[in-house]
Amino acid sequence: MPLPDHPAAPTPPAAAVDLPGPLVDVAWLRENLHRPGLVVLDATVRQKPLPTDPAARAGGTGDAAPLPSGRDDWERVRIPGSRYADLAGALAAPEAGFSYAMPDGERFTAALRELGVGPDSRVVVYDDDSRMWSTRLWWALREIGLHTAAVLDGGLQEWLAQGAPVASGPEADPDTAPAAPGTGWPAERRGTLVDKSKVLDVVHGSRPDRVLVCALGEDAFRGLAPTRYSRRGHIPGSLNLPAKDRLLDSRGRFLPRPALEEAVSGLPADTGTLLYCGGGISATLLGFVLVLLGRDDVTVYDGSIEEWSADPSLPMITS
Repeated sequence: MPLPDHPAAPTPPAAAVDLPGPLVDVAWLRENLHRPGLVVLDATVRQKPLPTDPAARAGGTGDAAPLPSGRDDWERVRIPGSRYADLAGALAAPEAGFSYAMPDGERFTAALRELGVGPDSRVVVYDDDSRMWSTRLWWALREIGLHTAAVLDGGLQEWLAQGAPVASGPEADPDTAPAAPGTGWPAERRGTLVDKSKVLDVVHGSRPDRVLVCALGEDAFRGLAPTRYSRRGHIPGSLNLPAKDRLLDSRGRFLPRPALEEAVSGLPADTGTLLYCGGGISATLLGFVLVLLGRDDVTVYDGSIEEWSADPSLPMITS
């Protein structure tokens, strides 16, 4: 007499991936690329080049508008399963009057849900230009309380250099995470991206527990370099730590921890740090490193020099 058929035991769902920290390498992402709950986002933005006309360069153009987006590059070559996160479009607030402004929490989380990101997602962000776009999106996710996010060390360049697989085409890959549910995500912002009133508090001396740090290059800080903003120079009282020059190696990877600690050793460790740059982008590169090294009292001025320099009543110096 034949034995009765028994249905196969159900396959248990795969465990959601846990990030090893705020920074992941190519090997980790390759191994975990298709794990459930992991969302990979390309945050690249293409900016307009500085003007070549000497007259336009002399006083700054005030034109920090980005090129349409980095979507064309994402369509050409991308990490499989990734989606394009448009920091200059859907994830920005154009009415703010400066580029890349962080929108209110409700609008921002709605745009994230369209990318498959929900409150329980694990997110890896990458770019193909200087890591600062990755850290900008990472910082924005931190602003709305999503701490399960990481930056891909070396970005797309390192992914390609290590021969990892790529995809292309105008549409997201079929296995890309669908839109996340629209409920259960508090939309409040957490105050890690601040407005100019917080900077004025420091400039006017009412917040001695804060130090201003400009993350632009030294020539830009001193007003010696061409600028895309209304005026050259920096906010009075600022220290200078050029983020892109001091924190990455020649391949766009973050320096080893001892070298990063040495790079930021000139910044006071016993006060809060308020960072700015040209447009609130490269400042997040420095902010990311400070958080990586355990400094928690760090904020970024969202409008940065683009907003500050456009107001002639606000002081700037070039010495």
